[in-house]
Amino acid sequence: MELASQPNEGRLLMARRPEPSEDERQTLLRSLTEVGPSKPVGYLPLYTIKDFVQLTPEAVAAAATARGLATAQFGPKVCRIKSGALYVYHREALANLLQARAEPISAAGLPLDPDRFVAYIAAVWFGEDHPAHPIIATVFGD
Repeated sequence: MELASQPNEGRLLMARRPEPSEDERQTLLRSLTEVGPSKPVGYLPLYTIKDFVQLTPEAVAAAATARGLATAQFGPKVCRIKSGALYVYHREALANLLQARAEPISAAGLPLDPDRFVAYIAAVWFGEDHPAHPIIATVFGD
């Protein structure tokens, strides 16, 4: 363990992190890069994108948009994730899934519109015992 020799050096030592390898960065991005017909929604905390993947959320969103996917970035004031999050989703696959399960989705209080659905699940945390939990797990490909 390395100890600080100067009073403020401890803060610098604690702030240092090893640079993530390209494999580690790609592993972190997998939640977003695997979004498609079989996994309609993915997200990453903004903190993870900036500090670990070392990209901007805008760059990640642009890459997803270039693949024909929709994106939505939510700041910490409107998102259940402390740092905020970037959501990437396959709008058509999500719309199809929501329509196919319209009755239980409506009964769980979730919107059927894909854009509103993503905004809603970004803002509200659902415990495992909530009726919406299995639906949300499905849209994330779980």
